[in-house]
Amino acid sequence: MTQSRLASGCGRNRRPGAFGVDVLANGDADLVHDLDVFPWLLGDSQWDRILCFDVLEHVQHFVGCVEEIWRVARPGAIVEVSGPFMSSVNYYSDPTHRRAFTSRSFDYFIEGRPFFRYGYSHARFRLRSCTYDRDQLARRRGLRRAWLALKNRHKAIYEQRLAFIFPVQTVFFELEVVK
Repeated sequence: MTQSRLASGCGRNRRPGAFGVDVLANGDADLVHDLDVFPWLLGDSQWDRILCFDVLEHVQHFVGCVEEIWRVARPGAIVEVSGPFMSSVNYYSDPTHRRAFTSRSFDYFIEGRPFFRYGYSHARFRLRSCTYDRDQLARRRGLRRAWLALKNRHKAIYEQRLAFIFPVQTVFFELEVVK
């Protein structure tokens, strides 16, 4: 029987109903596997939704992992990714982080984006959304909420001019698999 949700790098926080994959044997993983070892021990086009919360910043082979996500996902599958934003103190304070993200981190995989032309990968996605501090946006009120909403609306200006003056912690992506 095929599971519909895959939680890659689930650690000890596997989402209910998801099939978990992680390198940690003492976590909640259903499959213990290093995400930097390819191919993953999962079938092609098997998953409708793939959850990558706070995991891709740790992998050594980012492009390879994104290609594996694309391979194991069904056409039209939704991929949710979160990771530390480039100006987040959390990025710099964790020695296991290999990268931080900006709103353009997946542009290499999205047709029509400027970085797509480099052709680093055969994996293809459509960007459904990119949001800074998504969970905090829902909890904040007044001026703090308005300021965060402004950052989300004008990402290029924010990232080029203000990101280290007014940092956010996390960036969230919702991608759709294109095959």
